Amino acid sequence: MFIEKTNSSLVINENTLFADGVIYINKEQWLLAYSAFAYLCKSNKEKPIALLYNMALCHQAAQEYAEAIALLNAAKMQLKSTAVLSHQTAVLPINLLTDEYHSAHYRLALNETAVVLNANMVKLRIQRLLLDLHILLENWQEAVRISALPDMDKCKNVQEALTMIKSTTTT
Repeated sequence: MFIEKTNSSLVINENTLFADGVIYINKEQWLLAYSAFAYLCKSNKEKPIALLYNMALCHQAAQEYAEAIALLNAAKMQLKSTAVLSHQTAVLPINLLTDEYHSAHYRLALNETAVVLNANMVKLRIQRLLLDLHILLENWQEAVRISALPDMDKCKNVQEALTMIKSTTTT
């Protein structure tokens, strides 16, 4: 239970609320997820990468694309500035990497452990989500720029986006 009653006031356990928000996103309960992560964003001055990413997913679901892009860009900057990328612990099996590239896992919620252990994959997920958002906004130039970033050519959504961009811009 993430709400505790103490002396006639309610106290929200933010760790439990975050975990609940992850579940809400992964079950596509967007209203509940949005409420949880909006609360966490408002109550935290320093927002961890996973919180920024999850709130961006909520903004995308709410069709608040500019807000989602802003949060994803902040998450990318934080990834760079914290040098989290140096924490890679192991080489991942090619079958799992292929699954990552061909799946829609980037539309699922993250926690901070995933960010620390798989920072390069989180960076790729951020870029994939940014690409989707720019496609929705019909910002073709930015979508093409993002699609040219390392490893993006391996991703199914990127390949589909480039095909769609070519057909849209040549007609």
